[in-house]
Amino acid sequence: MELKSSLHIHTTEDRFDGVIIKYNVYQLIDKAKKLGFNVLALTCHRKFVYKKEYGDYARRKGILLIPGVELAITKFIFFHSDIVVLNCGKDAEQVKTFAQLREYKKNNPRIFVIAPHPLFDFKNSIGRNKLIEYIDIFDAVEHSWFYSDLINFNKKAKRIAEKYNKPFVADSDAHTLDYFNVDYAVISADELTVENVFESIRQKKFKNITRPKNIFKLIFYIAIFKLKVYLSLPFRRSHNEKLSR
Repeated sequence: MELKSSLHIHTTEDRFDGVIIKYNVYQLIDKAKKLGFNVLALTCHRKFVYKKEYGDYARRKGILLIPGVELAITKFIFFHSDIVVLNCGKDAEQVKTFAQLREYKKNNPRIFVIAPHPLFDFKNSIGRNKLIEYIDIFDAVEHSWFYSDLINFNKKAKRIAEKYNKPFVADSDAHTLDYFNVDYAVISADELTVENVFESIRQKKFKNITRPKNIFKLIFYIAIFKLKVYLSLPFRRSHNEKLSR
């Protein structure tokens, strides 16, 4: 079967960027159903927010919702690497270093680790050197949605993925639904299960659906996004308090 999939998504339940996101997990699932998605992964920043009721709701819609988290792994001093871990539990929040991530994966072989937007920026992405150094940890490398015909860091990331025989899979890293249906992967799997999805990706039985963006729209998007993040800082505590209720 062909499974339309997006494995890196954020919602308003996110305790870091959720205050600027306009849709919750239920609204995401509803939108995904309309767009024909079969597989989603909930990967909020640093906090494992998945709940059984989310998975049950998705299942009723015919969608497999995979629990996950986007960790901040220490790179050096104040800089970190965003790392997506799928099919994990809340205990993944305690993973802070690459050594801990390697040990966590060893003790939890059912997880799936993705290097998201690996060459996108210096502050939050793993970067070329660390990606190569820790390539054994990763099950896949992400094809980032953020690129144009003029600027495309995916080219170098793809060469690294191919050199080390890692799948290079497209994701939306959705913080808005604008590009949710633009960058995704269509996975060929025997069954709609977590195990079959992961194995199909490992065997590279998927096709990336993606297209370059207008460079001026990208610049405008990132400028507005950064501004929203800055303006939202005073409201994050109240946002997280609401999520805790």
